Amino acid sequence: MAYCATNGNLYENGKAFELKVGIGADFKVQASGTGSFQVVGKLTQNGAEEVLMMVDLSDFSTVDTITTENVYAGDVSGYYSVTVKNVKGVNKIWGTITY
Repeated sequence: MAYCATNGNLYENGKAFELKVGIGADFKVQASGTGSFQVVGKLTQNGAEEVLMMVDLSDFSTVDTITTENVYAGDVSGYYSVTVKNVKGVNKIWGTITY
């Protein structure tokens, strides 16, 4: 049984947002619109970003750049926060962190 720790927008109206991971481990993300983006994690508040590998839940392929509106999942345990970068053509991106 999973409990929702954090959920919210990662990108909207041209602006990226961070979701703090806390004690979360599992992360799911989905976007609306045709385009691409990358999910990144930070180990500390002001730390460097690391591009995360995500699993497409429709076919279980792994990607570092998301290009569809499918739901993707990844492990974010040990990270301080997650956000997105290199967003092109996407209208909105939202995510959920569960533990």
